[in-house]
Amino acid sequence: MLKEVEIEKAVTRRFPEPVVLVVSKDKEGKVNMCPVGFFCLVAWEPKVWAISLYEEHFTPKAISETGEFVVCLPSIEQVEDVLYCGSVHGWETDKTEKVKFNFLKSKFVKPPLIDDAIACFECKVLKQLKVEDHILFLGKIVAAHESGKDWKRKIYNWDDKKLGTIKLGDEYQEADYCFEN
Repeated sequence: MLKEVEIEKAVTRRFPEPVVLVVSKDKEGKVNMCPVGFFCLVAWEPKVWAISLYEEHFTPKAISETGEFVVCLPSIEQVEDVLYCGSVHGWETDKTEKVKFNFLKSKFVKPPLIDDAIACFECKVLKQLKVEDHILFLGKIVAAHESGKDWKRKIYNWDDKKLGTIKLGDEYQEADYCFEN
């Protein structure tokens, strides 16, 4: 039987959730990568991503300045770099110096693509909205790129900074990573 519980407890039932990397580039040219679980497609024609970012972080500042971003679906082989990107702040660190990502020039936006991600989507901001302590960006997809990597090997957040994959059918390689400071 359904019973009322604390909101904080019930909201954890959303896990596992897929993780994307949002790539931004500020007006001075600094590139930043931010792991995000708050994202989804919100329109089909044209296709539009919604991403929600904590307002105090570097990435929403960069996106607000430039009006563009890239959404990347990282592969499980990139999980250590994804964890690193979520463990340091773009205000204090140049993450591009510490990760193994190979960056590629985008076709229509300034933030780069991440090579070997499952897919990357170049986006131009249509709207942004402050929602409590987050900024919601709606980004029209202006170009899409795929690597040919297995889409079933996306990264999922299992909560508590534990990232891994989900078993789909008989194929999957177990992965359970946890970032330790």
